[in-house]
Formats: sequence, C-alpha cells, structure tokens
Amino acid sequence: MKHYFPTYYRGFRCIAADCPDSCCQGWDVVIDSETEAYYHSVQGELGEKLREAIYTDPDGDRVFHLAEEKKCPFWGADHLCDIFRELGEEHLCDTCARFPRITMDYTTFTEHTLALACPEAARLILGADDAYRELSDINCVDCEEYDADVMCFLLRVRNHAADILTKPQPLTARLEQLSKSATKAQKELTGEDVACEPFSPDVFEQLEYIDENNRKIILQAAKEEADLTQHEAELTRLVLYWLYRYLLGAIEPYDLIAPIRFIIGSVSIVANMVQKSGDVITAAQTYSKEIEQSYENMEVLMRNE
Repeated sequence: MKHYFPTYYRGFRCIAADCPDSCCQGWDVVIDSETEAYYHSVQGELGEKLREAIYTDPDGDRVFHLAEEKKCPFWGADHLCDIFRELGEEHLCDTCARFPRITMDYTTFTEHTLALACPEAARLILGADDAYRELSDINCVDCEEYDADVMCFLLRVRNHAADILTKPQPLTARLEQLSKSATKAQKELTGEDVACEPFSPDVFEQLEYIDENNRKIILQAAKEEADLTQHEAELTRLVLYWLYRYLLGAIEPYDLIAPIRFIIGSVSIVANMVQKSGDVITAAQTYSKEIEQSYENMEVLMRNE
C-alpha cells in the first residue's frame, strides 16, 4: 500500500504550551482499551487520579471526566500534559497521540492530512502552496472494498476541481465553476441531475457547539453574503484542503454534491468570520474545531437534502 502526504504534513510539531488554543479543552478524550489497561497498572497519586477520571459515556466510550471549563483533568496549569510529563509520550491514549494527524485509508492507498482544528496545523495548511502535488498522481488498482473504476473517476474529478481552484481568477468565479463541475460529475456518476445548492443558514442552528460565543459568530456568518475578495490566497488553500480531505469520501454514497456544497458553504462562512476578526487562521481553526471535529455536525452537513 502506498501512502500519500501533503507537503505540510511532515513539518508539523506540537507547540504545546505556546499553543493559542488547546486540544486539551472542550473535547472528550476517548481512551483506547490498551491504554486504559496500562493506566490501571500505574501506581501512586497519578494512578489513582487516572482510574478515578475514566468513565463510560452515553455512547459507550471510555473517556475522562472533564474538569472545570471542559478541561482535560491532566492538563496542567502550565498548559502541559501531566501524563506526557510523568509517563512519557508512549503512554498517551491513541486520541492524544495521533491528533491532529488524520489517516484516510482507501484500502489500496492511504492519504494523510492534518486537522485544521489545531492552530499550528491551520498555520501550516493555510501557508502552504502546491501542497497536494503528491496526491495528484495516485494510481487506481483493483479493490474488493469498492469499485476501482469509480475511485479512478473520483480521482479525476478531484484533479479537475483542483485545476479549477488554482486558476488565476477571482475565488467567487472559481467556486461557481466548481459547483457546475460537481453537478456535471454527479450526473456522469449516477445519472442524477442534482444542482449544488447552497446551505440554508438554518442548518447551522441544528448543530452542536463547544463554545456559545463561537456559535453566535458562526450563525451570524452563515446568514451574511460572503465577501471572498480578501485573503484569497489563504481561502484558496482552505478550499483545496477540504477538497483533498473530503471528496474521495464519495466512494461509498456516490454523492459528490455533499462535499462540494460543504466546501463552498464553509469557505463562505470562514470568509465572513475573517471580516470581523481579520485573522484567517484563527477563523478557519475555530470553524473547524466547532464543526469538523463533531461527527454529528458533519453527518448533518454532508447530507444531500
């Protein structure tokens, strides 16, 4: 199996206490069974704290009880991890050890990326030109898990979409072409003539949010007409990031419209958030943390209804 990486992937290093946000706050930390078994063997005060902190949530996952302000109970006052400090990186649970690294396994090849919800990853993603050149030359081979011909088709569609998005044109024009191209590709794939309609702002009312202030910002941005004339280089990199992260997910539902609609709707919201803050990296990272990191939110937004 061959593995493919964007150029920014190998440059990532956690900046720990220097991070302007934290993956140690706001999210549940799911503990894999192997790590939990080890935590039960840890002696002393830390071992007792580990065992007291773990419980089964309503979804059946083993997670840590969060402390005040939804903080991981092992996130120290110095913004460093007590588990890392006392037990070593090798004894972090899979969730903490892997974040923000994302692996997308398509059986005969694997693509890797970083989660935009991490501030340092967002900085790398939005600062990298020609980041996906390695991913533009993937060969399809027979696979029992999916139709290889369809995967080859999706790869061609993605390459064509990337070509559209890197044209020397205003981003608004490129997104219009992307939308039309998705409609054409969907018809070729399934015979359905489905337009790539924009999100209704009301859909964002249905989502779950970590922070109430972020909820208000995103809802307001979803209601405003997008101004895509500012920060076009960074917004283009953002669109390309989402294209390479989500388009091949159409291999299972045969639905190209949903990821393209997500991309166009999301970049419009981020652009409006930037108009208020002036900080494209923070806007994109905040949107991703609130929206992309929630499986339930993405399930709602990826429905083609």
